[in-house]
Amino acid sequence: MTTCIWINLLERQSPANAPIGWDEIVVGHDFGLLAAGEIQAWALARGGGPCCATLVALAGVQLERFEQALWAACGESTGKVPRPGGKRWARAQDRWRVALLKDVLESPLGPEALAIAVESIYERVGCPEDMLGLWQRHSPWQSLPGSADRAAIASFLRRCEDDLVTAV
Repeated sequence: MTTCIWINLLERQSPANAPIGWDEIVVGHDFGLLAAGEIQAWALARGGGPCCATLVALAGVQLERFEQALWAACGESTGKVPRPGGKRWARAQDRWRVALLKDVLESPLGPEALAIAVESIYERVGCPEDMLGLWQRHSPWQSLPGSADRAAIASFLRRCEDDLVTAV
């Protein structure tokens, strides 16, 4: 089993130490943030019913059925699996987006590197329209580097965190 690097980041950067649930795990896996081993370690520590035990026990060739087992364990624990476009999916996506942006904002990056990091998050987990103004990309033929505005990112994060807290 692996250590839970991405899950630990989500826990550390979540508002009010909100617990990580199956929705965040499913969405994190779909976005390519969480590998099978990290999810299995999380599920083992959390415990659960027979579907969760099956998920944790998968190894080798059986990992080809990992997504099916993940959805079954999520459904067993929550009654339903989040789907793109649904409220549960959107909330989990927002939690990942906020956590990743907060982590990047805490890093000692210059404006150009910050712009690249923010754009990478956008490409990985998508973004709401109001996130588009957080960085500026210039075309390769222009001599200007991309840039990002720390104050705008911090303001965006405050709004997002307020929305996450009030949605609970």
